[in-house]
Amino acid sequence: MAASPEAQSVTSPAIRLLLLAREESAARRLRGALEASRSNRFEILWIPRITQAVEHPDAKAAQIVVLDVGSGPGFELLTQVRLRFPSVPVVVVGESDDEAFGMRILATGARAYLHRDEARPRLLATTLWNALESHRTILQLGSTRERARHLASHDQLTGLANRTLFQDQLSRALAVARRGRHKVSVLYIDLDGFKAINDSLGHAVGDGLLRGIARQITSCLRESDSAARLGGDEFAVLLPGLHDERDAALVAEKLLAALNRPIPLRNRALATTASIGIAVYPKDGAEPDDLLRKADTAMYVTKERGRNAYAFFTQDMNASVLRRASLEAGLREAAEKREFLLCYQPQFDVRHERIVGAEALLRWQHPQLGALAPGEFMPVAEESGAIFAVGEWVLREACRQAARWRQEDHRELLVSVNVSPQQFRDTSLGELVRDALEDSGLSPGRLELDITEGCLLEDVEATVRTLQEFKRLGVRISIDDFGTGYSALSYLKRLPIDALKIDQSFVRSLATDAADVTITKTIVRLSQGLRLTTIAEGVETMEQLLMLASFGCHRMQGFLFGRPAPPEIFRGWLTKPPFRWIKGEPPRESDPDGEP
Repeated sequence: MAASPEAQSVTSPAIRLLLLAREESAARRLRGALEASRSNRFEILWIPRITQAVEHPDAKAAQIVVLDVGSGPGFELLTQVRLRFPSVPVVVVGESDDEAFGMRILATGARAYLHRDEARPRLLATTLWNALESHRTILQLGSTRERARHLASHDQLTGLANRTLFQDQLSRALAVARRGRHKVSVLYIDLDGFKAINDSLGHAVGDGLLRGIARQITSCLRESDSAARLGGDEFAVLLPGLHDERDAALVAEKLLAALNRPIPLRNRALATTASIGIAVYPKDGAEPDDLLRKADTAMYVTKERGRNAYAFFTQDMNASVLRRASLEAGLREAAEKREFLLCYQPQFDVRHERIVGAEALLRWQHPQLGALAPGEFMPVAEESGAIFAVGEWVLREACRQAARWRQEDHRELLVSVNVSPQQFRDTSLGELVRDALEDSGLSPGRLELDITEGCLLEDVEATVRTLQEFKRLGVRISIDDFGTGYSALSYLKRLPIDALKIDQSFVRSLATDAADVTITKTIVRLSQGLRLTTIAEGVETMEQLLMLASFGCHRMQGFLFGRPAPPEIFRGWLTKPPFRWIKGEPPRESDPDGEP
């Protein structure tokens, strides 16, 4: 609660007061009353006319105006003062003691009205103090309302417009475009891989990255453009007044280049890419919701085509997005509805002419779309977050199936299960593996987890801890698609792994590409030096088999040994493999790998 004027110290800063009085006698009388005040000190600037006050440099610093209107009506003069000094409170002094006159003065914008006889030191000082306090209260109330209005229309993390304000801005831009026959573009921006950053480095780093992204986006825009954060890692850009939609493509290219630049965060710098969809008025729609939806559709198609790019909306994109939406909705119920099926591809040891392992590969019998391969729905599962439920089902089902084969006297068979990067970063994965083994009764040494090379080095210390947890459980670890990622070889000796899987892209060209031969030989020798098993993927011909065996790689997988098959077919292969080695043991350059 503010102190009364009587309690104000005379040492308080002087109140800067502008005194407007045409009559010098009135000005002297008011100045004398102000200077006699014991509760406030006033720094008084007397100016006879309003026109002079506007030109006077010190008048702008006034905190309050005292206007003496004499015996005249004063309404027009008060209006002029309010126009010239709109943010300064005004107290009017006059000769009229008519109550209606005073009310009209207040209605015209004055904070108070005093008759000249009332303008004595104590009452005048109190009136001025009350006028200042009420004015401050109104300003604070206005500021509070303005802050509330800002919070309701802007994203608190980045300061950009939120979805509500963006749609309002888009509505107004479309109204202007209709009159001027201009084009308006909406760009829908979604960051690539942001969830992985948030999960692995924490929300504080993720929030800092989003703030940096917001700055990068706004740096690419004109003053007439606007940007918004729609939620999560999704942003939108409004480009009004375009004459050619190619201008939107230029902005999209600038945005992609800007987002590729690293953003400094604490002790690290992070860079990300984005997928951008573009919709254009009037070609793609005339309503804000239509343009946003179609820009969103184009963004999703961009992601499916490889990310870090932009695309304009086209009509044929709708079918693609509807298919994706159908997949996303169906993924969450597919396991419960028994639509998932695990097929198993044999891993063959050519030395002993037998199947030694089975890689579990997921298939989906979609009720409307038919049989789907993982490449058609796994990217959707990863982006939507359904990968955790899908991955859990695959792990548990593979363990149950392997345990059934073990009961049928196939005790040495190894089952391999792929672990997605998102699953690997999940701190509860170890507990899930333990539960799957206990529930199925499978021996831990008969389970092999395939980890993609790329996700191992995002945080080496965390990776080592996670892999050590798996090793304590007794399961085997293999690095999948080895040679295609960015692993530093020096880290391999730190990782508690059991096998390297040679990617099929190297195996496919062994007979025609000398470089692939060199790379494959190097991987095999590296594995032998680290006492790791080597598994070649994608073996389809006898020529490939012979070359791999000559390098010292004897565990292989590919169509030559059998395509992925349902459990009941695979069971028969365990006693009668579809591939038989007839010509005896192949030549080899080094000691054979150890048995799994």
